[in-house]
Amino acid sequence: MTFYSPITTTAAAATDHDAYMAAYAKAAARAPYSYFDQHIIRTDDGCYWVADEGDYETLLADLIDRIVHTVPAGRSDEY
Repeated sequence: MTFYSPITTTAAAATDHDAYMAAYAKAAARAPYSYFDQHIIRTDDGCYWVADEGDYETLLADLIDRIVHTVPAGRSDEY
C-alpha cells in the first residue's frame, strides 16, 4: 500500500525557488557564450548569484562550499 503525504509550500520556499531559478536563467544564458563554467552560489542571506569561473582565477574555499549548481561552458578553445 502506498501512502502519499501532502506537499506544503511556504512563501519563503517559493521566494527561494524563484531566486534560484532567476540565477539559473542568467547562468544558462551566459554559458553558451563563455569559455568558463557558470557557478550558482548561495549567500548566507538566501540570495543567489552567478560567478563566471574566468572572473576568479581560483575560487576561494568559501565560495566553493556555497556552489549549488554549475552550468558548463558552451565554448571550447581546444580543437
